Amino acid sequence: MNSSVDGIVKILLSFDSVTIITHIRPDGDTLGSAYALKYALESVGKTVNVVCESEISPRYRFITQGRKNINGQCIGAVVCVDVASPSMVGGSYEEYARKADVVIDHHSSNMGYGKYNLIDPQSAATGEIVLRIIQKFSEIDSRIAECLYTAIATDTGCFVYANATDNTHLAAAYLIQSGADVAKLNKLLFRTKSHACFEIERRAFDSLEYFYDNSITCMKIELDWIKELHANEDDLEGISSIPAQIEGTKASATFRQTDKDTYKLSVRTNGEIDAAAVCKYFGGGGHKMAAGCTMTGDYKDLKKIMADKLFEDLSK
Repeated sequence: MNSSVDGIVKILLSFDSVTIITHIRPDGDTLGSAYALKYALESVGKTVNVVCESEISPRYRFITQGRKNINGQCIGAVVCVDVASPSMVGGSYEEYARKADVVIDHHSSNMGYGKYNLIDPQSAATGEIVLRIIQKFSEIDSRIAECLYTAIATDTGCFVYANATDNTHLAAAYLIQSGADVAKLNKLLFRTKSHACFEIERRAFDSLEYFYDNSITCMKIELDWIKELHANEDDLEGISSIPAQIEGTKASATFRQTDKDTYKLSVRTNGEIDAAAVCKYFGGGGHKMAAGCTMTGDYKDLKKIMADKLFEDLSK
């Protein structure tokens, strides 16, 4: 059932105990949204737990109060935030996600798998939606503000992506007024890179290839590099957005190897190609300008298959 903000607030406040589930390989949006909602619900007397199957990146551990693992038990009502489909939470929590009481998300590919759903693809980040929810029943203190600013800023590339709207900037301004230390957060989130990150970027650039008069690009991140450099999710985040900066590029696909012949793809486009539609064809999903999927096979074949599919969408 699709619900309004007011409807979701009423439902959330009816629960005494809540478990909030984030997606695997958590980013700033899913973690920031989850913890902001946790703190707000706790402020009105609810018992709230946040769980995630994956290890938390060092960059985001300020949100989890230093914890690198939050893989606890699911108790009480289940709320999924920024989770486009139940499979995105990982095997440990998928059964719970499939029976979610509440789903809050901004992915257009989300089919509304919860008992109650608030899905708004017009929002740049799930953090925007969670802000509107929290404003209905709780004060926004500096701790909540920093969680939500992280959620919104990371999903908009520090407000440079096309998904950032006037409402996105108004939300950010409100969070700054509520105490978010944006200078500290922006330095941590966007202006600090590890050696592993730089080295993987360098090697990925060496693999970059152009298709269809340079309108489509593909590059890869090999599993051996990740192991050699002891790279974590934080080191890999954002790399897929770099080829999209190349003049004349309509779409880019970054193939991150996860097994011998398995690749997790991040597709970025300039809007002329529907990344979500292309990735959906391969069993994935996401947004029009940023989506993902998984492909299995030889990279030499897969990059051509993906480039062809992206160009096919461009030619429609």
